[in-house]
Amino acid sequence: MRLVTANEMREIDRHAIEKIGIPSLVLMENAGLKILFTLEKNLSGLRGKRFTIVCGRGNNGGDGLVVARHLLNAGVSVEVFLTSRMDELSPDATKNLTIFMASGGQPVVMTDTEDLDRLRVTLNFSDVVIDAIFGTGFTGNINGYLREVVRTINQSHVWCVAIDVPSGLDATTGRVSDPVIRAGSTITLGSPKLGMFMYPGRDIVGEVWVADIGLPQISFETVSASHLLITHDLASALLPARRESAHKNAFGHLLVLGGSDAYQGAGVLAAQSGLRSGVGLVTLGLPAGIARQVTCPVPPELIVRPFGDRDGGFDLEAEEVRGFVGRYAAVVAGPGWGRSESAKASMKALIDAWAGGIVLDADALPEPADLARLKQHGPDMVLTPHVGEMARMTGRTVAAIQDDMIGVAREFAGLMSCVLVLKSATTVVAAPDGRVFICSRPNSGLARGGAGDVLSGLIGGLMAQGLSALHAAIVGVYLHSDAADVARGEFGADAMSVSDVVAALSKSFKRLRGEEKHGDS
Repeated sequence: MRLVTANEMREIDRHAIEKIGIPSLVLMENAGLKILFTLEKNLSGLRGKRFTIVCGRGNNGGDGLVVARHLLNAGVSVEVFLTSRMDELSPDATKNLTIFMASGGQPVVMTDTEDLDRLRVTLNFSDVVIDAIFGTGFTGNINGYLREVVRTINQSHVWCVAIDVPSGLDATTGRVSDPVIRAGSTITLGSPKLGMFMYPGRDIVGEVWVADIGLPQISFETVSASHLLITHDLASALLPARRESAHKNAFGHLLVLGGSDAYQGAGVLAAQSGLRSGVGLVTLGLPAGIARQVTCPVPPELIVRPFGDRDGGFDLEAEEVRGFVGRYAAVVAGPGWGRSESAKASMKALIDAWAGGIVLDADALPEPADLARLKQHGPDMVLTPHVGEMARMTGRTVAAIQDDMIGVAREFAGLMSCVLVLKSATTVVAAPDGRVFICSRPNSGLARGGAGDVLSGLIGGLMAQGLSALHAAIVGVYLHSDAADVARGEFGADAMSVSDVVAALSKSFKRLRGEEKHGDS
């Protein structure tokens, strides 16, 4: 599913109006009608319900006025509040206000505290409040009188439906005003907006419904599709069919280099996830001292191989890494390595000497001084940092990363010619060519040690089967989030474990291949 920025949506609208010749009033009428139909469908009908619509001065307010007119004409109870004077409305909003009033509507023009009190009382007797104050052009903070209007709506606890985006949300970045409308649901027009799926905006949009307002496909094609939501359909299209006649070697051989004295289980978790990825063979590479006495259970399907060690961790040399060629199709490195000097040297040897598909996670992620090594490897490299690790790699603060996850991820992937999976409640997958893929399925059950190890092993296993780095990252991120949802559904976010997520991958693969019903979100 394509996501658009505020500027992209503006350009799509402009093309439809100026180049195709669709009058803006027609688009506004279409928007109002589709909002009405969406409300009717999702609210199990409109009759008997009482609506309050709060309209701003722009075209978002005009959309609200179209909805109000059709509710009024259908005999549904509706009250309209304008947050600006009538002579301050946009031309299209003014036209629809005139039609609304000619149809018998009587809006309240809000100017003082008495009008706030009237809104408060009206909301007490309403079933639904529709937010039509600000649209996709909003940035910054809501101030002055409008701040009190937003607070009044939020304090009413009436079910709130936002038109296009909740007022106070930056449609591109996901940043929010203080205050911001906290919607129970959002009916977004034409195409979902990028900021609705990024935090903190993700928290205030509620359930998202998309309304097709009749914008022609050719208008969408005027701007590049640089932001895409990772969905079941996308991941399913990227996952190759599995030949029933194939043998194990046809599905590749994955090497997982993970674990240390302090974190033995990290490599095992990544390797277990690899086993669930569909790969033919998985070798778990451990520091020699650990390989002889692993304290956590190792699945019998795993091949365990000792590697050079020092100080309880890996001590890889370039010659040893060159021996991987022809034996392994992809390598996962970093889970549970620790940050010792020998671990850092092993990371450098691995990047310099291994030219195949590789996933670098956790402690194998390079320091800023070593980033130049990444460019030498090529595009079949995936890095999977969380925001803290991304801050360490780039020398930025965690707050700066969180404030611009998409921009940071896109810039890094382009500079380093790699695929970057920037993990958070909303995960960003950035390709070297500038495209960004968003997975917005937050799950607090994944906020525990080992979740990243599972993801890295899954991506590595998909790469070993021949998927490109980008496709493996997209499919891996989707399956990881879906399996986490399955585990949460069975055990709850509090009690689910990372091992439960690994076990749930079997169900997620079946859902992705159409063998079971999926619950995409």
